[in-house]
Formats: sequence, C-alpha cells, structure tokens
Amino acid sequence: MNAHQSYLIEEFAEDYQAHRLSRRDLLRRTLIITGSIPATASVLLALGCGGDDDKGSATAVSPTKRAAADASAAATATSAPSQTAVAATAGVDAKEVRFKGPASDIIAYQALPSKPGAKFAAVVVVHENRGLNDHIRDIARRYAKEGFAALAVDLLSRSGGTKSDDNENSGLLGRANPDDLVADLVAAVNYLKAQAFVVPGSLGVTGFCFGGGYTFELAIASPDIKAAVPYYGTVRKLDDLAKTKAAILAIYGGDDTRVTASSEPVRQKLAESGKTVQVKVYAGANHAFFNDTGPRYNEAAAKDAWQITLDWFRRYLPTA
Repeated sequence: MNAHQSYLIEEFAEDYQAHRLSRRDLLRRTLIITGSIPATASVLLALGCGGDDDKGSATAVSPTKRAAADASAAATATSAPSQTAVAATAGVDAKEVRFKGPASDIIAYQALPSKPGAKFAAVVVVHENRGLNDHIRDIARRYAKEGFAALAVDLLSRSGGTKSDDNENSGLLGRANPDDLVADLVAAVNYLKAQAFVVPGSLGVTGFCFGGGYTFELAIASPDIKAAVPYYGTVRKLDDLAKTKAAILAIYGGDDTRVTASSEPVRQKLAESGKTVQVKVYAGANHAFFNDTGPRYNEAAAKDAWQITLDWFRRYLPTA
C-alpha cells in the first residue's frame, strides 16, 4: 500500500474504534482499497479490528454497544447539517465547472465574489476522503465571501465524480494512483491561471484530512502555488518538501496524535530548506475539528484556524 492508502485505512480503523464508523462500512471501504478479502482481513487485524467484536483488543466493545454505534454513525453520516453554511446567493457567484484534465474532464465547484470584472487571489480547496460534498462547497463559498476565488476540485472526476455513497467515495480515492490525483490538481491550477478573474501569480491551496495530504502534494508539485494551508494532512515524501515554492501554514489538532506526530518533522524539513513555515497545533482539538458537519467539530479551534488561514492567504497571495 502507498502512504495515502495506509493513512486512509488507519483513519477508518480509528473511526471504527471510536464508534464513529460501522463495521460494515469499515470493511467495505477497506476492501475497495485493498481489492481482496485476505488483504483486508490482514490489515484490519494488524490495526486491532480483527474479530466480530474485536475481542482481545484495547478497544473491544460489546455487540450491543457496537450495534448502537453503527446506528449512530449512519445517522450522523446522513443528517448532520453544517453549522456555518453560507448561502450561495448572498454576494457569491457559485457553480459547477468542468475543464480538461490529463485523463478526463475534471469536475469542480467554483465560487467567486459577485463583482463582475474584478480579479481575485485564488484558492484551490481539496476535499476530505468523502469527495466533493456540500460541506466542501460551503467552504468554497466562505472563501468567496472573504474576497477570494475558490475552486473545490472533485478528485473522483476520473470515476465520474463524487457518488452518493461515502464508502464508495473513500474506497475509490484510496485506490487511486496518488500521482494521478496530483496531476488533476495541477490541471486545476492551470485552469485558474487561464481565468480572467484571477490575479496573475496569486494561487494558493488548502485541504482537510485526505485533502490536507494532497495540499502538501500540490504545494510540492506546482511552483505556481504561493501559499498552502494543509489541515491535519500527512506528507508522503518528506524530503520533497524542500521543492515547494509555497509559504506553508500547517494546522493540526492536539488530540490527533496519529497525524500530529508528523508536525515537527514537517516544520523542521521546511525550516531547514529555508521555506516560510508556521505550525499551529490546537490543544484539545481532534482530527477533522474544522468540519462543522462531523462529530469532532471544535468550534473555538475552527474559528481561530479559519481566521489565521485567511490572514495567511492575505499575506502571501498578492491582490494586484
């Protein structure tokens, strides 16, 4: 498995053990990534998710409690509303766009301030492992409300776009070749470079969880990216960080020990390479704390992270 596949399956296992993901969904997502039942069984056993009720593991729960958790996870996945949703009609022009990618048309959600003829700094938004959903569209609109052009890219475009089934979305993203996804993100940068509404040379990227990892990837791959803000993302090739031209603000949750353990190596590598870097770790916040539709949303941390993200982009993305 590649680094992004390992990251995703570890996240699935963590969510399952914390009763945020049903066993059925855990198995389905992992099976799509591994492509085989033996491989799925092996990797989940190694992560402490082996038996029907994980007997003998440090996180074992009763079948009754697991059933209740399964029902709760299903309800959360289908009914959680955004707590900060921004209406697309309030000073924002938002729509789906398509443009040519290296292997298929790429689907994206574009949001701009309603100011015809104006030019804006632009931010590529990279979604979590569930694909381009309403939460990510809302984030794009939030950027537009703050004066940026935002482009939320659907990294499932090669598979026809984000599906209604989160398990399928997560599995397909895990099976994808990371280099293909990076190529699609570079195509999104090239699309923005060609738009009259974008200030030349003023391109940034941000992303969350799975998208945080690909924020690092795009900042490494594209010299056009001048600022990047990955939220709780992992780095596939640490040494490649030296190649980036971007000022990087890396955001983590203090309770997200699995991912936040990489924050200091990331800071050190960027600093040693003479890059502009800042690392922010929010005490008491967990993985996915920014997602206001999920169970780990931390309002105080999310609000502060949003403000320092805006400040970062305004500092490092020219507006004229």
